Amino acid sequence: MALDLTITTRLEGEDEPVVSTPTMGTLLRLEREFKLDSAIQALTNTKLEHVAWLAWDCRRAAGLTVPTWPKFRDSLVDMDFEADDTP
Repeated sequence: MALDLTITTRLEGEDEPVVSTPTMGTLLRLEREFKLDSAIQALTNTKLEHVAWLAWDCRRAAGLTVPTWPKFRDSLVDMDFEADDTP
């Protein structure tokens, strides 16, 4: 099953939001980080912390300079996400 997820985030001090699209690798890291049985199932019952973590990890994977996870989480001022899980 493929998951098309787009996450838009803006941190304190950022003028423009950053758009992130998690890859399968990002979803696998989410499962490992939060000890989940399935990232896709977890996103069906969405927790904001999981979505924010995905955005943080996507920024890191894209080579952007990001603060540590706790600092990222605490400086998050705006987040929006859309999922399209249709086949």
